[in-house]
Amino acid sequence: MGCAVRSIVALLLASVVVAPPVENRDVYRFLEDPRMTGEGQQPHHAELRPYSSVEEALRGKESTPYTRTLDGSWQIKMFDLPTDVPRGFAEPGYDVSRWRTVTVPHTWQTDGLDHPMYRNTVEEMWPDDPPHVPRDVNPTAAYVKSFYVPEKWREQRTFLRFEGVTAGYFVWVNGRYAGFDQGGYTPAEFDVSDLLVAGRNRLAVQVHRWGAGSYLEDYDQWRYSGIFRSVWMYSAPDRRIRDVSIITQGSVLSADLDLTAGGTVWGGLYDEDRRLVASGTTGSGRLVLPVRDPLRWNDETPNLYTLVLKLDNGFVTRETTGFRDITIADRQLEVDGRRVLFKGVNRSETDPDHGRHVPRANQRRDVELMKSLHINAVRTSHYPSDPHFYDLADSRGMWIADEMDAETHAHENCPEDCLADRPEWGDAFLDRFVAMVERDKNHPSVFMWDTGNEAGLGAAHYRMAEWARAHDPSRPLYHQPNKPSGDAPFAHVWGPRYPSPEKFATQVAQTTKPLIMGEYAHAMGNSLGNFREFWDVIRANPQAQGGFVWDWAEQNIRQPLRISPDSSGNGILAHITGSPSTVDGHRGRALDFSGLDDFVEVYRDSRLDLLGPLTLDAWVKPALPFTDFTIVAKGNQYGLRMADAQTLEFYAGGKVRAPVPTDFYHGLHRVTGKYAGGRLALLIDGVEVASVAQAGPVPRSAHPVNIGRNAETMREKYEGRMAHGIIDEVRISDASRVVLALDFDREQRRGTYLSHGQSVAGVDGVVDADRNLQPETAQLAWVHQPIRFSFADGVLTAASERVFAPIAGELRWQVIEGSRTVLAGTSPVSVEPGGSVRVAVPPSSAAAERWLNAELIVDGKAYAHDQFSLGGKAPVVETGGSAAVSETADEVIISGQGFRYVVQKASGALTSMRVGGAELLQGTKLDVWRAPLSNETASWGTDESLQWRAVGLDRLRTKASSIAVSGSKITVKSVAAAQDVSDAAFEQTLTYDVDAAGTIRVEQEVVPTGRMRSLPYLPRMGIALAVPERFGNFSWYGRGPGESYNDRKDGTPMGVWRSTVEKEYVPYDRPQGNGNHTDTRWALLSDGMSGLMVSGAPDVSVSRYDELDRAEYGFQRQRNAGWTTLHASAAVTGVGDTPNPVRPRFQVRPDQTHTSSLILRPLTGAEAVRGIPSGG
Repeated sequence: MGCAVRSIVALLLASVVVAPPVENRDVYRFLEDPRMTGEGQQPHHAELRPYSSVEEALRGKESTPYTRTLDGSWQIKMFDLPTDVPRGFAEPGYDVSRWRTVTVPHTWQTDGLDHPMYRNTVEEMWPDDPPHVPRDVNPTAAYVKSFYVPEKWREQRTFLRFEGVTAGYFVWVNGRYAGFDQGGYTPAEFDVSDLLVAGRNRLAVQVHRWGAGSYLEDYDQWRYSGIFRSVWMYSAPDRRIRDVSIITQGSVLSADLDLTAGGTVWGGLYDEDRRLVASGTTGSGRLVLPVRDPLRWNDETPNLYTLVLKLDNGFVTRETTGFRDITIADRQLEVDGRRVLFKGVNRSETDPDHGRHVPRANQRRDVELMKSLHINAVRTSHYPSDPHFYDLADSRGMWIADEMDAETHAHENCPEDCLADRPEWGDAFLDRFVAMVERDKNHPSVFMWDTGNEAGLGAAHYRMAEWARAHDPSRPLYHQPNKPSGDAPFAHVWGPRYPSPEKFATQVAQTTKPLIMGEYAHAMGNSLGNFREFWDVIRANPQAQGGFVWDWAEQNIRQPLRISPDSSGNGILAHITGSPSTVDGHRGRALDFSGLDDFVEVYRDSRLDLLGPLTLDAWVKPALPFTDFTIVAKGNQYGLRMADAQTLEFYAGGKVRAPVPTDFYHGLHRVTGKYAGGRLALLIDGVEVASVAQAGPVPRSAHPVNIGRNAETMREKYEGRMAHGIIDEVRISDASRVVLALDFDREQRRGTYLSHGQSVAGVDGVVDADRNLQPETAQLAWVHQPIRFSFADGVLTAASERVFAPIAGELRWQVIEGSRTVLAGTSPVSVEPGGSVRVAVPPSSAAAERWLNAELIVDGKAYAHDQFSLGGKAPVVETGGSAAVSETADEVIISGQGFRYVVQKASGALTSMRVGGAELLQGTKLDVWRAPLSNETASWGTDESLQWRAVGLDRLRTKASSIAVSGSKITVKSVAAAQDVSDAAFEQTLTYDVDAAGTIRVEQEVVPTGRMRSLPYLPRMGIALAVPERFGNFSWYGRGPGESYNDRKDGTPMGVWRSTVEKEYVPYDRPQGNGNHTDTRWALLSDGMSGLMVSGAPDVSVSRYDELDRAEYGFQRQRNAGWTTLHASAAVTGVGDTPNPVRPRFQVRPDQTHTSSLILRPLTGAEAVRGIPSGG
């Protein structure tokens, strides 16, 4: 990247003749021309801040006498269209005193200035017609900032630098045009020297939500707008060092210098203690510095050096660098000749309060959390990160796969529909790639250049690769299309996308390149199953070197919780999503929906599961131009909407349509849809305008009622806009009464919540939006940990897969038996790279089950851990003697000294366990359901929940067919099925055997029949026990302390754990199955005085929310009315990952008979106090 060869695009940018100020009527000439990547800009280059001396450069502060930050307070005013922006707002005298003040960097959507929109694979602007932008709406911001320039700067050249703005924007200084940038995630720099005055100046910027560049930013993320990264200025002499490109090879540093004019440059290389280790001068533009035994840079030893450059006129600047050689040999990517494992995540720049702007403190928090989870690599999905993140990666040791900002998911089908193959888009692709490389080229943390995500494989990509080979052959190339999966002929590293472990093993065997998965183990919701299986393959095959988990953090944004009260008397919760405005309505206030993802979300109350009769009613005024006008809908179950600009439609199984009157857009009209008496009818202003015959119940949908949106069809892949117009007085009624009434006359504010918008597609991080660790990180960290333990023949071995540096700490081990520690020991150790240490563990055998725990403690924290079985038998509950059994017409009663139990004959359920006057149980039932995981509701995959609901798995009712009493044994045969489903049921046989002490042995046999047998799998199999709510203390012997599943359990060791029912709830963004503990020996619930214990259930969990799947957000959860459900399961299906279903060996099979044995017994008073059973 020497001065002799410069980017074609950069030269074009530098040679543009600055035009007169753009008029609003000309704005589309810029916004709709993909070739217009910029005007009036400087060539792309590394950030080189000027300093006053070598000493100041070594201190490395960003603020120098020659720099000024423009971050902070700016004035802003929003407009619907570029043409609405007032002419002359950039002039120094234009009054902006009444404009809103914002803090830049920021994004409009998180500052309440524009409508938040989430999309995946499709454009959020409509119509989708590249390179054109909508002409009816294109939110536009006018920004103004006053700043001061020192008099001495007038003697030099002054540059204005924007680190990141979306989308296209114009820049003026003191009313004079400075230039244009297409927008994006790399810097745009303007020479504003001739536009400045000494003292007070005015900077004005006009930013548009959509421009041609937006078609290159089709990310699976919230779509943000604004000045989201820093803005700053610097001043330097005419004769200066404009750019430097540093390459290290072995122990030699080479720096190619780009000077604005000739001169001699002195260069000094300093270590981290500011000691000069090499120096030299050059007048040729290339500085070569041999260094004696330089410390190496890698993720384990991130040793940095500072290169200070001084021109003979006194200009001083600096750059940091590190010594490492990246090579590819024998299908392996090597650093300094050693194979490295890349334990990576995809990291989008997202912050719940600031959107695309991630404050520096939060960036530092990200890196520290990653290091604690043994994450050593980041793919900057899907654009270059904030410049500060690379400084953090350099200093903390984090490998970066640097991805340029181009994803054209909606136009990735090459060559048929492929922007990368269209000549007019080639410069835009190349400009973004060049800008990234030139900005980040000197960071040692950057080890690969990524030529884009899900943008196909087209001519533009080959052009980027050609440029990269010419300008930076020191780094391999990476490409991430869907077809071919994560590869390209020019790519040096193959990055398969979302393979299953089995497919990944096949790819590893076939590859001719190093293999680092680009995206894998999609961690949406309760996920990250079979993660270990990927790494078993990686550790067994040298050509497999890791991958990037999708993804790091959930993308939710914090929004005000705006409740629209239900005036029906039912109190059904409804909240406003997006930014609809409040306007005059029929008799009070109404909501005006913009079409840009404004809607009202209603809790999925069972009273809205109407199958007929039903009535929908509302007052409406649609807006022009027509895009969509969904008025009210419960997915595809029933709804009232406009099918097109002239047609009203009511659907509820079938559909009825009618043309709207000619004045329909001129004022509010009442629209009504009715299903009753065997017909669907449509009314406008109380007059029936159409009807059709229909019989039978309305087909079900599990999606909630929404106002302004169909929640079933308008999700992350929805192409188009949502409702545009006014909606008021929405009513949903059954045959006799109003079930839901939303008037929008008043609004209740209840703090804030984290919104995922119209889809959970962005809720797929291993940490949540506030960076709280998800339970799956226990498995992530265990699989990633570079110290791998083994135990055999009484010897504990800790082996290191680190390759550059030793790790020192304290090796601790302990032998546990239930809640007791039997033996323990500690040893100080230092494990060399690739080496191991061995510690003898004294023999420890017993009849009871024992475990060996191992930990490496570094700096007072557990760095790595593992556990090994030492044999022995799990605790067994003994039973003896028999209880007395009697019958009534409705019940079977089992009794003994101090206890009385009841089995209900109608259902066969155990409905009471009364011990010493205290009720321990309120009921039992067959348990095969869980609130579907995000992976089980994703359209990108199988969406098992649809098949489960179709056979009624979520609404089973059990009816006993026979009850037989033989001594103390009660045998119940029953059938569990949904009332509205035929040919899908479970035949169940339960045998209750109660001993003289009140201990119950429950034998369960379950036979799926009919369509149940053809399901993909069952969520779980077991018995659910309704336990009185007062039992809030929960203990168990099994895996913990966090949740675990059969395909995600290595990071959660066996032990005796104590918790509470409240703490057991895991607050996933969309409520779903959670809190399971696998490999369980026993579990108990108590209130400190009495309680109930279960044993024999390998999987247990507790919950106070039986209808969790009806909630879209945690604040919508409906608590059980007085009970806690204890799930005592013989088996629970694992969690898998999207889009791969749970692997067969981790599934509860629907096509086989399930038998199990469960023991229930009351706790003694002492056990209830201790929270563990005697002997536990």
